[in-house]
Amino acid sequence: MKRSVLYILCSLVTTLLVASCCPKNPAPNSVKTAHGNTDWHIDTAEEFLTGNDINGNPSASNHCPDTWTKTHMHVGLTNTNTYYYDKGVTAAGQDNLSTNGIDKPMLFFYAGHGAPTLFNTLGNSAYLTNMRLGNCQGSNDGTLRYYWQCSCEVFAHGPKTCTGIPYDYACPGDFDGSPDSDNMRNVYERWGPILNPALRMACGSSTLAYCHEGETNKIWDNYNNKGYDVADAFIDGLHRYTWNTPLCITTGGLFVSGTPLFDNTFTNAPNPSGSYYHIQYLSNFATTAPSIFEVIIPEFLPIYELIPLPLPDPLRKYKFVEKDDWMYSTDEIKGRGPAIKVNRISGAVYLLGEQRFDEKAKPLEEKEYISLAERFIENQGLTEKDISKPAGTRMVIQRISREEKQPDIQKFQKNVTLTFKRQITLDSKTVPFVGEGGLISIQLNNDGTLFNASKVWRQIKEISRTTRAKTYEQAYNEALAQIKERDAYKLADWTWGYEEQAGNVRQTELKAVFIFNFLPVDPEKIIDYPPRIIKISAHIE
Repeated sequence: MKRSVLYILCSLVTTLLVASCCPKNPAPNSVKTAHGNTDWHIDTAEEFLTGNDINGNPSASNHCPDTWTKTHMHVGLTNTNTYYYDKGVTAAGQDNLSTNGIDKPMLFFYAGHGAPTLFNTLGNSAYLTNMRLGNCQGSNDGTLRYYWQCSCEVFAHGPKTCTGIPYDYACPGDFDGSPDSDNMRNVYERWGPILNPALRMACGSSTLAYCHEGETNKIWDNYNNKGYDVADAFIDGLHRYTWNTPLCITTGGLFVSGTPLFDNTFTNAPNPSGSYYHIQYLSNFATTAPSIFEVIIPEFLPIYELIPLPLPDPLRKYKFVEKDDWMYSTDEIKGRGPAIKVNRISGAVYLLGEQRFDEKAKPLEEKEYISLAERFIENQGLTEKDISKPAGTRMVIQRISREEKQPDIQKFQKNVTLTFKRQITLDSKTVPFVGEGGLISIQLNNDGTLFNASKVWRQIKEISRTTRAKTYEQAYNEALAQIKERDAYKLADWTWGYEEQAGNVRQTELKAVFIFNFLPVDPEKIIDYPPRIIKISAHIE
């Protein structure tokens, strides 16, 4: 009898222990997306996964790797905020559900309208105060590792206004340690409680954001093709316009290089965490800026025939193996893969180096990075005649203590990138390029050594035909016709130029486009009227 009771008690204890535990890690390379609005954001959430819109039409050439396990959640549902909530905070929380909960995969991506303390969830809104991510404790069963969000201001950080910048919360580096308020946003205060120790990072936009196929395409082009690490791929990918300042936040120890902000690839392992918060954001060089062109639209615009770029002569000494559309060098960078890869359908070239970071070393002067980048492209045979002066950016990490009431704010440079843009001359006027091609990009470690480099630059064979060009007024009116609530929007800026695609795209023609950036007239109504980016063909065909 005693043995029977003991057996029953042991079985009960075992059952309770198993029930109270959850899987240590999520499934490797598992990704789920959700949309908070059924406007273009439902397409964005699908494009992130497959490169298609919600109806299956191809729309983005780069997307989540094909080998990953993918799910687009909440399609056809309404009032989905409970799937973002943790039941340890609110009884309604269901973020641990295997079907619709966001706290289950390795990576979760959200696209929709937002504001500093909330974001839309298909009819209602989710508030940050009800969220906890990666908390695999008891029955919470949260195993998320990476949380990516494309919304306006949900990750707002720093002062509302910055000198010389007309957009709110565009300078996270000027954060002064104040509590979260409308005038000084504090991402540590709002997102700190959400970051349970196992979550590796959460990323979003400090400023206004636009989220569609162009943004998801650039994020995955950065990661899949250019070799950017996880945080860099998101931040650079979402920073397509001057008014968009993304950032990532994580917990970690004293040494910044030991944090997930240095994840070269996605992992389903938990974050070792630590007693510090770290954020990463992008900052422009003080000494360089993109070229400003005199905007004169010619009466006629050539359409050019493109062919793949020949392999640069200095790279012909390497041995390559071919697989599908790619050539991979047999030389490898330890822990990163082939030192060189070439896309055969475009001729795009990608080069890798070792990642180096010394927290105590002083970064170089900006002019030294520019000189090193120019020397590299010359030595590797990447130089072109029709090229802009480089625009320089730096990735910056900000660190504070999680425990001190008035923490010391410290900053570190993580790496720098120099970007050279292609140009075409028409009627003695310089026409710029837009898109993910027509670029030479050199990412350097702080000591000036190579981390990543790419040249996406198809060769122009000849002019295939010439068309009349649309005037600015014609293109603007076409763009405006796509906005229903015209009185709620204003034109913030616009550009035009020839559009070259990412390096893994088969592109045989080079055409010009107008790109119009519309922002809300009332900045306080961004959740109702988020930014709109509208692209219009510049040709009358």
